[in-house]
Amino acid sequence: MNLSGNLGNSFDYAKKMFSEFGRLIILIVLGIIPIVNWIVIGYAARVLRESPASDTPPKLERYGEMFVDGAKVFFTSLIYMLIPTILITLGIGSFIAGLIMEGQMVTPGALMFGGTGLVLVLVGIVLAFFFLLMLGVGMAHMIKTGKFGKAFAFGEIFRIIRGIGWGKYIGWAVVVVIIAIVIGALAGAIPYVGWIISLVVSPILSVFIFRSLALLYNDGAPPELRVAAPIVTEALVCPSCGTPLQPHQKFCPNCGTAAPTPPPPPPAAMPESKFCISCGAKIPVGAKFCGTCGTKQA
Repeated sequence: MNLSGNLGNSFDYAKKMFSEFGRLIILIVLGIIPIVNWIVIGYAARVLRESPASDTPPKLERYGEMFVDGAKVFFTSLIYMLIPTILITLGIGSFIAGLIMEGQMVTPGALMFGGTGLVLVLVGIVLAFFFLLMLGVGMAHMIKTGKFGKAFAFGEIFRIIRGIGWGKYIGWAVVVVIIAIVIGALAGAIPYVGWIISLVVSPILSVFIFRSLALLYNDGAPPELRVAAPIVTEALVCPSCGTPLQPHQKFCPNCGTAAPTPPPPPPAAMPESKFCISCGAKIPVGAKFCGTCGTKQA
């Protein structure tokens, strides 16, 4: 799935959160309470786990499970960002100390403190960007496998990102960050009402991001974790008046216009295959023996 298709699918998915206002209101209320708001993060994790197999946001149930999932996501993010945060904090402190020393007298020590601080901040920012990229796929890998340690299985994470494509993945990350910044800026620019808007948008934005990340992860996931998205057929409507049509109707019951021809079903996906090491016959990728010559495969 290309990036525009990914974002469009995720946007349509997130809009379905408005179909159940009770669920949305509960998530908004839970999102206000510290630590309890891990349930909201856990709900987003459930979205990721069930995507793309499901095209409907999950029900709000099993709160304990969602709390645990939210805690895993929180601590995974904390561990990933620990080193960059320490470097940036030390860098800012060193830079400020250098400015204070220079305010009194320009000395080599003051210049060294200021220069070291600037370098630490820059290194911290670069590491933060790199770790954020690793965090996205690592978090998805943890949720999909159900194993906390998979969030730090860097070899597997790199292979998944290569499967997605570095350019596509970085482009996705930039777009998501821009969307989050724009929404935050718009909400912050509106006095009083902006705070309420941010409360409403926050869980929906989380659902959008985690759905989009799930679709992205699925593009590069190992074969045993990759799932097929459900086939969604577009509803037939009258090309003249827009009246919804049933598949068996050949003419519009409202205006009599001929119904459009329904699109043909997509071709069935071919199972992955490989070739026999002895005779070269095509065999299923998981076959241990060749069905043609009986040779055991390496």
